[in-house]
Amino acid sequence: MLLDNYLSFHNKVIISVIISGFWIYFRTSDCYNLIPRKQIFPVFFVMIWTYLNYYEPLFLPIGLIILIAYAKFMKKK
Repeated sequence: MLLDNYLSFHNKVIISVIISGFWIYFRTSDCYNLIPRKQIFPVFFVMIWTYLNYYEPLFLPIGLIILIAYAKFMKKK
């Protein structure tokens, strides 16, 4: 799917694991509020994100970026 001509599936998995490790290491208490409770958008987002991640490992870092952007957007409201 994404960058198949440049990266093997194994390399994509390694990249995703490293990025998720960075996210876990540098997270703050605000990170626990990234996915608000009892809201439909985050539920569908995480469900679709999980499904896509099984087929394309690079969806993990993409999803983390979207979650961070969503949290910053919701914080400004």
